[in-house]
Amino acid sequence: MDTELLAIINNAIAQEELSHEFYLRMAKLVSHADTKETFEFLAKDELEHKAFLQSCFTAEGCKLVGQAQNVHLAEMLKAPAFTDELSPKEALVIAMKREEGSYNFYRTLAALQPPGEIRDFLEKMAQMELSHKEKVGYIYDNVAFPEIW
Repeated sequence: MDTELLAIINNAIAQEELSHEFYLRMAKLVSHADTKETFEFLAKDELEHKAFLQSCFTAEGCKLVGQAQNVHLAEMLKAPAFTDELSPKEALVIAMKREEGSYNFYRTLAALQPPGEIRDFLEKMAQMELSHKEKVGYIYDNVAFPEIW
């Protein structure tokens, strides 16, 4: 594996660790039990993303299944200000915005690379982040309604 690609993967692993820590910190700061549970779920999900990246160092490599579709839900929503009274719905919006930022980061990095292994990896990462964004969007669409919370 090329040393530049190795550095990119290690940086991506570090980013997933930071996201995991971010969601755990958010879970500790909120008072609403369902919001706390939402952030804890997202923190666990970030550990799964880290495991995916670590699989890039195995003989099988890191394989993405399927192609995420960008429905642009996060782009239509405004992230709320963070308070200890944050609702689960607001927590999901914050998570979508965070995943949107990661998607755009990897997509921009990929566009700066010449065709090859590094660009392919960064495009995979962008797709993975888009998949995360869409997963949170799905949760938002299907459960984030006032009558449920």
